Amino acid sequence: MAKQFNELKVAEKFETVSVSHQTIARRVDHINEHVSKTLRDVVEKCKYFSLCLDESTDLSDISQLVIFIRTIQDDFSVAEEMLDLIPLHGTTKGTDIFEAVNKLVSDYGGFDKCSCIVTDGARAMTGTEIGFAGLLKHNSINCPMIHCIVHQESLCGKSLRQINVMKVAVKITNIVRGGNRALTHRKFRDFLAEVDATYGDLLLHTDVRWLSAGKCLQRFFALRKEIPIFLKN
Repeated sequence: MAKQFNELKVAEKFETVSVSHQTIARRVDHINEHVSKTLRDVVEKCKYFSLCLDESTDLSDISQLVIFIRTIQDDFSVAEEMLDLIPLHGTTKGTDIFEAVNKLVSDYGGFDKCSCIVTDGARAMTGTEIGFAGLLKHNSINCPMIHCIVHQESLCGKSLRQINVMKVAVKITNIVRGGNRALTHRKFRDFLAEVDATYGDLLLHTDVRWLSAGKCLQRFFALRKEIPIFLKN
């Protein structure tokens, strides 16, 4: 990291520090304890909190249950953090999810302050008898529940045809910094520095790394005012 910022002297000092795996493990444990204590204090002092649950399978075919918490204090300040990421190595039935969530929330003081729970809408979550929602009621834990988390990106992706937007962005980006346009590219970066733009350059998009499309469009949109001025001049 230090080398990336041309801090060669700092990088050399880092290389002289001998850090064993055990030392790194201890430091990670200390950081984890500090973060957990801070989060526990926030939950204990909050007026109410809500939970958001999402269960998915990772690359190693292990189900991961991620639990987010949003707290509100007496002064109406709101905080949102990831409470825990719990691996479910066995089944992912409603009982498994309930036991994992109940154990975690009990460590943070219980469900007394819980005002709402949002789930991903899976059958194991919404089942009224042996699902997570049903088991909450059977255990006298009564709080409103909202099912089905719809990501905004998914809704936009179905409604908008961004291929046309991407073509325009790629074409203009290539005019500025594509191929043999080194001089134009240097002038563009100097222009952005002169006007104190949010970013110092555009990002190139490649079809191979399709995940870069979002970042390219985000950078292009951030410089939407500076690009027309530069092209006109």
